[in-house]
Amino acid sequence: MLSTGGPVAYVLGGWQVQGILRLGSGFPLTVTSTNVCQCGSFVPQRVNLVSSGNFGILDNPAPTHWFDQTAYTVAAPGTQGTAGRNTIRGPGTQQVNFSVSKRFPAGHAHVEVRAEIFNLLNHDNFGNPDTNISNVTVGTITTADDGRSMQLGLRLAW
Repeated sequence: MLSTGGPVAYVLGGWQVQGILRLGSGFPLTVTSTNVCQCGSFVPQRVNLVSSGNFGILDNPAPTHWFDQTAYTVAAPGTQGTAGRNTIRGPGTQQVNFSVSKRFPAGHAHVEVRAEIFNLLNHDNFGNPDTNISNVTVGTITTADDGRSMQLGLRLAW
């Protein structure tokens, strides 16, 4: 019915819909401290693991308390701790971006109308927590991606 032309086909036909889905697991993180280590300038000071097994991983982490920092202690000066690299994971990412557009002929030119929505589901995508147990903010996430945002566009091409 839309292929026959007419005002209904002009308004309802020829729309384009696009979407992007981005899913990601959290980045592996290493718990460190600011204690001085004679291990080289590019080697972070690792900490000691107090509780074996769970590495301070919480069942229900929150941005204000992402991991249990009491599972780690500062290593003795000049030594590396017993905790390995990448013992915890940062928060994952879930984002849906969506756009819809339509071209309308206008003589020898055309007009394109476009609407874009970023983070359509308005999912919280947090940054990584502070992993330095010498800091007061250890285990706290202080950054996040933007929430849902929308933009409209109008383009004339001739």
